[in-house]
Amino acid sequence: MRIGALLVIFIKILTYAQFDGPGGESGSKSISKDNSSIIGWASAAQLVRGPIQINDSALGIASVGTEASAIGPYDGDVVSLGDGGSVVLTFDQPIINREGYDFATFENGFQVGFSYYLELAHVEVSNDGKEFKRFPSESLTDTSYQTNNFSYTDPYQLYNFAGKHQAPYGTLFDIGELSFDTIKYVKLIDVVGSVNDSFGTRDSKGQIINDPFPSPYESCGFDLDAVAIVNGELLNTQRLTLQGINVYPTLVGQNKPIHIDAPVLSKISVLDIQGRKIDFTRNQDGVSISSNGNYFLQITHQGKTYSKKICVR
Repeated sequence: MRIGALLVIFIKILTYAQFDGPGGESGSKSISKDNSSIIGWASAAQLVRGPIQINDSALGIASVGTEASAIGPYDGDVVSLGDGGSVVLTFDQPIINREGYDFATFENGFQVGFSYYLELAHVEVSNDGKEFKRFPSESLTDTSYQTNNFSYTDPYQLYNFAGKHQAPYGTLFDIGELSFDTIKYVKLIDVVGSVNDSFGTRDSKGQIINDPFPSPYESCGFDLDAVAIVNGELLNTQRLTLQGINVYPTLVGQNKPIHIDAPVLSKISVLDIQGRKIDFTRNQDGVSISSNGNYFLQITHQGKTYSKKICVR
């Protein structure tokens, strides 16, 4: 009976994690704003604002930030697109399709414990600024209820949306996925996250996208901070240095060893689902946790953090 229950929990965990995880987590398709593989930033922007609420024109147009807010390095200054609004970014140099990822988009989503407030946008690219091609996207977020402005979104259920990763992490894109050798333009289009079929936005598979709606404020919609050019070859080299870290098993009994393969002098911590540090026992192989629950084991080495979800039963 106990083995059966553990198997059900394990299957649920595998089902839950469909795509890559939050910004900074191992395997996440994200990049920190300070990463040395960033080699440039957007130098100009053309903004088309959307309404504060697409089904209530009396509220007016989004107004937070300006086109200048989207130019240059990540700095916390954002421009709000409004419902269905868009912005086109240009650069002083073309974005080249190298090995790995080529650019990243930064939004101001945030983390509360192990939950995430995220606002999304579709991403399109172009060579001539006229014909744009959209990155395929997918949302598996439950649409049986509306995510409101005080609710959270699970990044594991999202694929290829700008805004998927919380600040100060950017979401990475590879123009090779769309068969481009170079591009000069990046376009972001706000996702209207309503589950109402009449005006809600859909992903590449025709599925309705559920993100915070309505957000009846001047700062509504996707909030763009910056778009970075990335040297994917350098980023891949950096990530290889973290691949020597391994944590297993991830489903474990009370006080049973969780094995950790990591460089000497790595810092280890364990957090509960509210983000609070908890006590754990160090042993020869790694660590053990005495209480049932879901936790995140974090390993920090040379300024980079590896995070792994652990289930203790």
